[in-house]
Amino acid sequence: MTDSSVCGLYKQTDGSIRVEYRWHHSRPERMQLLVEDFDSVILTTPSWLIETNIRLEGFNDEVLPQSVIDAWKHAHWETSCKVYAPLCKRFLDRNPLPQILVTDSFVHDVYAYRYNDSYPDDCILLSYTWEDDATKLALFSDGELAEKCIKELDRILLRCSNIGVAISPYIDARNIRIQRWMTDRNALGCAKLYRAGTYYDAVSLMKYNRDLSSASGLYLAGESFSVDAGWTEPCLRTAIDAVINLCSRTSAHFHGGFDLAHYPHYQVR
Repeated sequence: MTDSSVCGLYKQTDGSIRVEYRWHHSRPERMQLLVEDFDSVILTTPSWLIETNIRLEGFNDEVLPQSVIDAWKHAHWETSCKVYAPLCKRFLDRNPLPQILVTDSFVHDVYAYRYNDSYPDDCILLSYTWEDDATKLALFSDGELAEKCIKELDRILLRCSNIGVAISPYIDARNIRIQRWMTDRNALGCAKLYRAGTYYDAVSLMKYNRDLSSASGLYLAGESFSVDAGWTEPCLRTAIDAVINLCSRTSAHFHGGFDLAHYPHYQVR
């Protein structure tokens, strides 16, 4: 199922939702376009993927208002670029490299990570950048960017009086991996923020499960539908929210006497 790409959600006249997906989407020679119908669907996709890769049809304005669609369409997704490489264990054994470097150059942040002895190498994040700092690197190919990062770190470390050691001999430049979040077809962004003046748009997405999911059968969960950036917390919080409201809709019995009267009701104004 992890190699299935959802490409359509269609509200049916009987109230169910038809999910259209590409089975084996990463292997064109085996890919099939399939559909299945469900009573409820939890949508966890980054909002820019909803905008570009998924068709939503049959949801009228009463169950999926345009204001909700606008709220996820106008969300701001941050760009980020990370450059990873294997780091020879001898480097951390013999040299005083700080675990974290914060620079004023284009590499910006650098992190070294020590694996246990069962791994042949350690790992270094040669460059960790966000927003404009990451956008600056979009021009370069993966090979060019890797070479520039290594040369820049050599320059910085050789000039440090308390280090004075080049890092390039200890980096496996053949196995560098670069994650560019804005061109990752499964994300199209690294972390969601809301622009100035759009806070209540974000809150309206958090209200959706309680206010309208019982009619639409569609539940929203994940960072796309929260005011919190930071991956884990908004995903966990909205997942719990989706489950609570789905259980309420299906007349499930909560433990400990809990009901929705005990649960916060988000206010837009």
